[in-house]
Amino acid sequence: MFFRKKHKKMTHNYCLTNKILYSLFSILFFYNLVQAESSLPECQGGNFPTWTSCYGKVGPLPISGDIYSGEWKDGKYHGQGTIEYSDGTKYIGKWKDGLPNGQGILTDSGGNKYVGEFEDGKRHGVGTHTSASGSKYLGEWKNDKYHGQGTNITVDGKKYIGKWKNGLPNGQGILTDSDGNKYVGEFKDGKRHGQGTYTMSDGSNYTGQWEDSIPNGEGTYTFADGKIDKGIWKKGELIKRKK
Repeated sequence: MFFRKKHKKMTHNYCLTNKILYSLFSILFFYNLVQAESSLPECQGGNFPTWTSCYGKVGPLPISGDIYSGEWKDGKYHGQGTIEYSDGTKYIGKWKDGLPNGQGILTDSGGNKYVGEFEDGKRHGVGTHTSASGSKYLGEWKNDKYHGQGTNITVDGKKYIGKWKNGLPNGQGILTDSDGNKYVGEFKDGKRHGQGTYTMSDGSNYTGQWEDSIPNGEGTYTFADGKIDKGIWKKGELIKRKK
């Protein structure tokens, strides 16, 4: 039974990894096509709300100052297009009914960049976000937030691989830091919470229950010299020793 459950989990992770890799290949392929000219005819006249099934450019628009160049349908951005916002943000990619939908590339004036999938104007699906500071997230998104399976690497050397919910680690994950410390276990709202093992660079480790990133509940602490403290913990302190 254990083997069957483990095999099922491994198969799920394998399929998810393949999904992410496939999406990345699609993004790279798409990236080479974004500058390609449209096959649609050029839009005629200056009344763009009437433009449909054509390729045209508008802007800078009177109020927003935005500039759009691309395909249109029923007076809306639809198909392949590029928009340059007045604040320096730029989007290149697919549109549907006036909003980014499908594969796209979003960059801002601060140097942050997202390459991946969009839905109704939001990052949604699989994509990679690289910040100006050098931090990077690769994985699944929902409503503009990290959500699902993903990997986040920060500039200070921290690396998290695992489940996300609403932009924070939630569920099973692995967190390592530049000092060689490693936690494998459950997370809740970005904190170690539930069952997990924290192994420090000196070889000592704690295995047991966590709450708000602190040992809390039943657990075992093994010192680097082999000494063991086992029992009930509360806010990081051993309050009841067990043999």
